[in-house]
Amino acid sequence: MAKFKLAIDGIEREFEATRQGSRSGDEIHLTADGFTAVCHLLHHDSHTALLEWTQPDGTRQRIRLAGHKEGDKRQLWVNGRVFTAERIRERGHSSQENVSLAAAIPAVVTEILVNVGDTVAEGDRLILLESMKMVIPIQAPYGGVVTAVHCTQGESVPAGVQLIELDPSGH
Repeated sequence: MAKFKLAIDGIEREFEATRQGSRSGDEIHLTADGFTAVCHLLHHDSHTALLEWTQPDGTRQRIRLAGHKEGDKRQLWVNGRVFTAERIRERGHSSQENVSLAAAIPAVVTEILVNVGDTVAEGDRLILLESMKMVIPIQAPYGGVVTAVHCTQGESVPAGVQLIELDPSGH
């Protein structure tokens, strides 16, 4: 999950974007002001994406995105409009402390993609979970070094259980 500040028509709003994988394709859950739109990722490459979502009245809308990121700032082109967004990082620790990553929902660990000592970049997939026939990646919220893995492949884990630790100071 990533949080962003985005100015739309002069009004600054916060939204969350969560990417979830499934057997039928990736989904992007966009949440703002208590409303969540589930968008299906139809196409993406390093700088562009095509999303589709079903509006409350049942009609489908396609959203074409292109963008560029520099650190926490994003320049986005959405259906011909230009937006600037800034990622919000909410860390309740100093940058020198280890950070734990936990399962958001009960799941089964299907694959561990890293080992203790590995250096990872922001957004790298660390662990794959499966719940309700959906594959849910646990991704690095920032670059760092894996300092501990607290799960094994095939293990059932409840929500909130610490799965992995990253040390951002080792990056």
